[in-house]
Amino acid sequence: MKKIIIILCLAFISCNFNNEKVLKSKTNNSIKLTGTIENLEDSLTVVIAKMDSRNFYGKKIDSTISLNGSFELEINIKDTSEYMIMILDYKNQSSKRNHLWIDNNDISIQGTYDDFENAKINGSKLTELSKKYFGIAEKYSNQMKNGEIDMKDYRKGIKKEQLDFLFENPNNIVSLTNFLNFTDNLNKDSLQIFYSKLDKKLQKSKKGIALKNSFEIEKIKIGEPFFDIIAKDLEGNNVKLSDFKGKVIVLDFWAIWCHYCHEQNQEEFPKLKEKYKNEDFVIISYSVDIDKKDWEKSTKADNIDWVNISNLKGVNDKVVKQYGVQVYPTSFIINKDGKVVNKMKGYEYDALETELDKIFGIK
Repeated sequence: MKKIIIILCLAFISCNFNNEKVLKSKTNNSIKLTGTIENLEDSLTVVIAKMDSRNFYGKKIDSTISLNGSFELEINIKDTSEYMIMILDYKNQSSKRNHLWIDNNDISIQGTYDDFENAKINGSKLTELSKKYFGIAEKYSNQMKNGEIDMKDYRKGIKKEQLDFLFENPNNIVSLTNFLNFTDNLNKDSLQIFYSKLDKKLQKSKKGIALKNSFEIEKIKIGEPFFDIIAKDLEGNNVKLSDFKGKVIVLDFWAIWCHYCHEQNQEEFPKLKEKYKNEDFVIISYSVDIDKKDWEKSTKADNIDWVNISNLKGVNDKVVKQYGVQVYPTSFIINKDGKVVNKMKGYEYDALETELDKIFGIK
C-alpha cells in the first residue's frame, strides 16, 4: 500500500508540474537556489513548489535535474512565501522533501540525500525561525514518546511555549502564519496585542486582515441563533440560510482540496438525506473554494443533490470567520428554532447521525 501511495504521489506531482510549469526569465525579483547534497544520484528530478493551503503539494514553480551531487534553480519571487523543495526518484518510487521560506535572497541547501528533510538551509532567516518554532512541537513529542509527560502536559506545555515564541518574534510572516492557528483559542485582547506588533505592510496583507477579522467579526456561539448567510448556488441563484428556518439544518463547510470533505459528501450526507427525508431536515453545503470550476467539479464528483452554495471567497470569507471555521470539514447542527446546537470539526462517520437521532427522537 505504501508503495502504491508513493507512485500516485509522484504521478500527481509530475502531472501538476507539467500543467503549471512557467518559463524561466531573469528578472530583478529572481533568486538562485542551489543544493549540494551528499549521495545525491544524477538525473533525479528536483521540484520547487509554492505552498498553498488548498493543495498539499503546493503550486509547482520550476524543476531541474540533479548532476554531480548538486542542483540549481532560478525562480521569480513575487512575495515572501513558504516553499517546498522535492527530490523525486521515479526509478525507486521514492521522494525527499524539505520546507523553506524564500524572500529576495539567494539560498543554498547543504546536507545528505538520506536526511534531506533536515538539510541545512542558508540565506533564509525566516526558515531558521520556522524550524525553531516547529522544533517546540518536536521537543514535546519526544517527551511524550519517552513517557516524560502525559497528553495533558503536552497540550498545555506546547501551546504556552509556542505562543511565547510567537509573541517574542511577532513582526514577520512566519509568526503571523502560525499565530492564525490560535485565533479560536485566544481572547480578543491577546489577538489585538499581537496584531499591534505587526508593521503596516503585514497588517494590510491577506493574513493580517484575517487576524484583524478574528477579533473584529462577531463569532457564532453554541446555543445562540445562527448568523444568516446569503450566497449563490451553481446556477447563480441567491440562497439564504434563513429561508430554511423551521427545519433542522446541517450546515457544512467544505472545499475541493479537502479529502475528508469528499468522503463525508459521498458516504454520510446521502445516508442522512435518505434517513430523514420525512423529517423537517435539510443539508446545506457551503464551499470555501475560490474557483467556480473547482466547486462545480467537486459537486459533480461527489454527486451533491442537496443545497449547495458559496461566495467563492476562500477561507478568509467573512462567513467562514463568523462561524469560526479552521478545520475542514466543519459541520454545524441548527435546530428548528434557529439555534446552533452543535459544532463538529472534521469527519467522523455516524457522529452527525447520532446527534440528529437525538433531535428527532429516534432510538
